[in-house]
Amino acid sequence: MLDWIESHATLISAGVQIVTALVWVVYLQVFVVSFRRQRRSNILINRVAGNHDRGHLLVGNMGAEPIYVSAVMVEPRIGGQLRRAMVTDSLTGSDGLAEDQAVSQSRQGPLNSAETRDIGALGDLLDVALADMGCADRMDEVDQVTITAVAEGTFDRHLVAGQRVFGVHHDGDRRRFLPTQSQTRQIRSRRARRALSARLDTALREEAEAVRSG
Repeated sequence: MLDWIESHATLISAGVQIVTALVWVVYLQVFVVSFRRQRRSNILINRVAGNHDRGHLLVGNMGAEPIYVSAVMVEPRIGGQLRRAMVTDSLTGSDGLAEDQAVSQSRQGPLNSAETRDIGALGDLLDVALADMGCADRMDEVDQVTITAVAEGTFDRHLVAGQRVFGVHHDGDRRRFLPTQSQTRQIRSRRARRALSARLDTALREEAEAVRSG
């Protein structure tokens, strides 16, 4: 046995080195996956204080890294067609507010890990979006609304987002907003984030054109 080991020492040594290298590669892969999982975003959107118009939405940062909520996008489905509006700037409207008050009323801003931000009442979000797109008189046609909270993180330069879809149920003059899924959809893939960035660019161009056209 010893003679065989001595005669094959070079081969055995090479085999041990290969096995050791493979172990380190697997360990490195596990470390990288764990590191990326800890650093990836996790943006939650949750309804509080009821399912009616005055029920509020909270955006929470459940990731390990701070984020900056840069946009809130509302997409109502009107007569089967999805429309889009940005409702980022103010919870109550900034007209007549002092500068520090207007900043404190904004839906955008930084969120540390485990922090939340109230982005307003569901009814207000929908009403502002419909008014911005000139569809305030079509409220009764809305049967679904998608809320997307867009943020910029510290891990990479791409946008990240959380998205929640609510069914809109009309009961006379009252509206009820019921989530269609139990969890917030995370927009993390590069393809989805590029598509989201393009949608935001389009929304900004449409807003600029609306301002120029008066």
